[in-house]
Order: sequence, then structure tokens, then C-alpha cells
Amino acid sequence: MAAEGFGFSRDELLKGLPARRASTLLFAIESRTALLVARDRRAMATFETDTTEAEKEGAFMAALAEGRRPPLRPTIQDLDRHAADWADLLPPDVEGRAAVLRQFADKYGLPAQASSVRRIVGASDAGLAAAFERQAGVSLDSLAGGPLSLRERWRWWRSRSAARIEDLPPAWLALALTLTETVGGGILALPIAFAGLGVWAATALLIIFGLVNVLTVAALVEGITRNGNMRYGSSYFGRLVGDYLGRPGNAVLTPALFLLNAVGFVVALVGFGSTLAGATGLPIGAWAALLFAVNLVYLWRGSFNATVASALTIGVVNIALITTISLLALAHARPGASAFPTVTLDEVALDPSVLELVFGVALMAYFGHTSAGNAAKVVLARDPSGRSLLWGNVGAMLAAMALYVLAVVAIGLALGQDELTGYAGTAITPLAAKVGPIVNVLGSVYVVLAVGLGSIYLSLSLFNQMAELVPSMSARAVVGASVRSRIPGFVTRAAPIALIFLAVESLIALGSISFTGPLSVVGTVTLPLLGGIFPMLMLVAARSKGDRIPGRVISFIGAPMVVATTIGVFFLAELSYGLFIWTGPIERIAAIAVAALIPVVWLVTWRRGAFRRRTVIELRREPGPPERGILTVTAIGRQLPAELILADDGGARRAVAASITIADPEAVRSASVILPAEITGELKVWAHSITHDGDSTAIPCRVSATGGSRPVDLTLSTGDGQVILDNPGGTITLILRGSGPRA
Repeated sequence: MAAEGFGFSRDELLKGLPARRASTLLFAIESRTALLVARDRRAMATFETDTTEAEKEGAFMAALAEGRRPPLRPTIQDLDRHAADWADLLPPDVEGRAAVLRQFADKYGLPAQASSVRRIVGASDAGLAAAFERQAGVSLDSLAGGPLSLRERWRWWRSRSAARIEDLPPAWLALALTLTETVGGGILALPIAFAGLGVWAATALLIIFGLVNVLTVAALVEGITRNGNMRYGSSYFGRLVGDYLGRPGNAVLTPALFLLNAVGFVVALVGFGSTLAGATGLPIGAWAALLFAVNLVYLWRGSFNATVASALTIGVVNIALITTISLLALAHARPGASAFPTVTLDEVALDPSVLELVFGVALMAYFGHTSAGNAAKVVLARDPSGRSLLWGNVGAMLAAMALYVLAVVAIGLALGQDELTGYAGTAITPLAAKVGPIVNVLGSVYVVLAVGLGSIYLSLSLFNQMAELVPSMSARAVVGASVRSRIPGFVTRAAPIALIFLAVESLIALGSISFTGPLSVVGTVTLPLLGGIFPMLMLVAARSKGDRIPGRVISFIGAPMVVATTIGVFFLAELSYGLFIWTGPIERIAAIAVAALIPVVWLVTWRRGAFRRRTVIELRREPGPPERGILTVTAIGRQLPAELILADDGGARRAVAASITIADPEAVRSASVILPAEITGELKVWAHSITHDGDSTAIPCRVSATGGSRPVDLTLSTGDGQVILDNPGGTITLILRGSGPRA
């Protein structure tokens, strides 16, 4: 079996001189592990793009091709944790395994804690133990009991703890990841934005916003689950939008995300600076400058560890902190209704000025859609049906809704309308003056973790988006290149972050910037598209052209009336802000422009075929043991029974089904699908192999269509193994031999 992703197989590695075989195999094991560890560290990196991911993967593979060690050197803890992923590289014979184990022990040791390594190589086998003792001159048992340094004991504890955290059941993992990524600095703006509302009106609006976001997140999750590309390699939110909505979708997505990240970085500087200034007495600008300097360090490094375990740990701490702060506020609530004015929804409707901040800030607080996309890779690997991803994300939005209601009501009752309305910083500083210094301590820790770390994600997002906009500078900024060659690319890509910092420092000096105001504007301008319109349009597209069939869907959310109503609500809200609620000319023009863009996006994507019906024929090889192949046919997002024919050296196997499993995919010469005559629309053919490191690579083959209205004969040999055609009908045959090397 090929050691996918590295250009050589185990058999090829074993052809060298006996003295070099084990060393070569250990190098392959280390290289694969290093690649998997690097991907683990970017598992929750919302700041990555397809371009920057390709840069890092390219640098990694270039090092391997040149025989150099990969940019990241794995530890024994990494090798132990990923032992199952490199097991296929081990030689089958006892002497060969013993030689590899000897190389491993000489370099890393073999303590008892490395239980997965011992199990995978078969250390409990008496024959292997005897072969190892002959080659190494020591017994395997003697390596297990040696003392470990304090540093090594810490590393093993940390590795085991991370593994336990990441081994949560998939539904709970999806809930925890989305909830902890959703609840961030935006919650500190909610009490200020809702200060003009009464308890009941604020609660009602928060529940309404929460339920709408439950709907849109569920729509997005179904779109992700139906998309095959989101399960493999380095596909991100932009690839998902492009797959479903095409270039028009990406043309809107790119500037919207750039604006969202840019204003988010502004808000992070202000929120971080104002909160810590209130706690310490030092100037806001000094704290903002410190945060900017920290961001520059991470920009130069070009990376930030974003493992599942670290994201969950920090997120749980943040939720515990904000819950404690809210409960402290509730304990100091003012008695009587006068502390928090009683306002009904009818009064809100008559006085729309109280809604000036509400819509955008609430959308920002609930925006966890990109996090749901990042969590999908991890969760779908464990539950491919998508059930866990769906229910976990729905649960996360409901939990966020409960937490937001608690925070807004508790802080509002503790402070009252007069102290919150128009406040320029976060809600922490006035609450600390009311409750006591403990709020400053807890709030400062929360701001450092939620806002400070969040700013690094935002600045890296802007940095990486500049690589998309200025591709000529992209390669020159890759980590690992010489300092001199990196400087031009670094300066270009970091320029927006530096300009934002200078603008914020100027506005702080003038006293004309707030924490809540920019959140409201960017939330109102960008999130109706990113968190409302796009998920609903992608759901409609996914049900017409999806690659996979989810194990569970919420049927009604894709109904035409529900989709139209959801899009209409966002459209009317945006139009209302442009015509009635906002008074500033720039804000009004922006809101009206976005409102006008909403029907344009729908019309252009429809005209470009985003919702056209599609039939998908997928031939997929999955790694073992045992290796297997799967041939599936779907049409309009549903299983399509068709006549399937698999031919090998022994003859042909026929079945009428929507899916067929192939026990020995290497033996198959061709796979044919006879489509029903009534099938129309597009045809997508996807022939690919899933590698041990989670990539999808093309299976070299020739695609032939006969018997339909349009004969087709083309070769798939590189890229992702996908081709989309006007449905030719008839018999579609994938010839796996004869036009290229055997797959």
C-alpha cells in the first residue's frame, strides 16, 4: 500500500540496503507524524485560507522531496498519539519491525508510557522481543522502566489530557467547539447594546436572534455535510461557498470577510485596551500598543497553535469566567423595575432608535458559522453521517442563547440604563465599579483570553487574506525562507493591520471610538450575508447538487417558504437600518447597498447555475486496514438506484443499487454506471483516494460516456479527480487501467 502523501510505498522503502531500511522507514514515520501534528495545530484555525494552507503544505513536501527533515520535528508523544496512522509503514516481518523499533528506541527511548507505539509494533510478541534483543543487545522490558524527567512527565500528562479532551463523543465535541468559539468578546457589548430595552424585550429579542441563528447554522451544517470537499485536506469556508454559489458567492464573501476581520481587529484593540486600562489605570493606547506588538510577533511566525484541545480548554475557561461575572452581577441587582426600564416590544417598534446597536451586535455575538465549518472536519471524521455535527451545533446555539440572556439581564439589572447607554468600553469596567475588584480580575482574564487571543486570529486572517489579494508576495512570506526574502511579503501582508492600529491610536487620542459602535456597524453590514443569506442559499444548492447524503436533516428548513422568509427578514432588517434606524450618511448608504446586494446575489447565483440539479458518481478508495472502495450514485441530494458494473480480471459484477462496496479496489479495471433515462442536469464524476493523512488525491482514470446525447471521453489524472459535465446520460464508465498508471 502506498504511503500516501509522501511519494513512496513501504515496499519501495524496504528495497534499500538492510542497514538503511530501518532508518528510512523511521524517517517516513516521523514525516507522516509531523504532517499530522502540523494539521492538528491548525485544526481550529479560522484564519487559514486555501492559499496559505497550500504554502505550508508545499514547504513541508518540499523538505521531504529534498530529503530534509520536515519543518516540525515530532516528539515521542506525537509518535505515540498517531501510531495508528503510521502503522501501515511498518514491515511485515519480525526482523524488520525489530530493526525499526531499535532505531526508534535509540532516538526516542521506549518508556512504558508509549503504549500505542508498543502495541502497533507488536512489542508483546515473543518473536519480536527476541529479535530486538538479538539486534540491540538489551531486552524490550529493560526500556520500559527507566525514570522520566519532570519535563517528560509533563509532556506525557499534557498529551494524555489533550487526547481525552479530543476523544469526546462527536456530538458533544461539536457542541463544545462551536459554543466555545461562538462565545467571545461580543458578549461584553450585548448589555450596552440592549441597555435601552426592558428585561422582557431584551430577553425576547435575544431568543428571537438565537432561534434565527439556530436555523441558519442548521442550514450551513447540512450544506457542509453534503459537500465532499469539506471532509478532506485543506478546504475552508471559501471553498464551500465556491462549490455551491460559484464565483459570485466568493466575490461577495472575500470583501465581507475582510471587512469583518478588519473591524473586528479595531474592536479587539479598543476592548482590550479599555478593559485593562480600567483595571490598572494605565492608558488605553498603551494596552492597545502592547496587543499590537504581540500580534506582530505571531504574524512574523505566520502561525498560532489552534488545536482542538487548546480551543476547548480556553473556551471552557472563558464560559466559566463570563458565567461567574454574570452571577456576581445578578447578586448585586438593584431591586425594583427602575434599575432596568420596563419597555415592551410595541414601544421598541415605535421608537426604533433603541435598536440602533441591537441588530449588528447580536448578530456578531451569535456568529459561530465559520467555527462550525472548522469543527466539521474533526466531527465528520468520527461521524460521517453528520448527525453529531447537526445536533451539536444546534445545542451550541441554544446554550449561547441562554448564556447571553443571563449576561444581559444580570449586568443590566446591576447597572441600569444610565450607566450602560453610550458607554465607550466593555461592560466590565462599570460593573467592577459596582460589584468590586473581583470583576476587574475575572474580566481582565476573560478579555485577555477571549479578546486578546481573538485578535491574533483576526490579524492572521487579514494577513492571510492579503496573500490571496497579492499572490506575488505570498511565497516570499513563507516561514522558513531567509529573513531578507521574507521582509517584502511580510510588510505587504501586515500593512492593513498596521494601518488599523495607527487609526485606532489616533481615535483613542481623540476620544471618538467605542467598543460597541464598530461591532454594530460591521455586524449589520456583513453578517446578514455571511450568517443569514449564504447559509440558506447554500442549503438550497446542497439539496440540488450535494455529493453526500446526511444521516439526519431538518426537512422544513429547506422549504421554499422558510428559505424565502429567512432571506426576507434579513433583507427587510437591512433596509430598515438604511432607511429609518441609522442616521449617519455612511452607515445608511452601506446598509442600503447591502440590502440591494441581497436580491442581486440570489439572482446572479441562480443565473450561474448554483441551484441546477446534479447527479454525482463517486468512486472512492478508503485506507485500511482493510482497504476498500465505494461506488455511489446520488441525484438531487438523494440516493439514485442505478445499474452498477464492476469489471476485474475475473469478470464483471453487476448490481442495481445506489451504492456498492468494493472489497479489493486494486483489482478493479473499470466501474460503469447506467443512468436512468429521465436523469437531467449536470453530471459530476469524482474518482479519488483518501490517504492516511486525510487528503484526497485523484485516481488516474479515463471517463467515458456512451449511449447518451453527448459522447464524452476524457482523462482524470491530477488535481482532485473531479469533473463536472452537462449530463450526457447513458452509460458512464471509469476505466482505471489503460490510459495511465494503475491507481
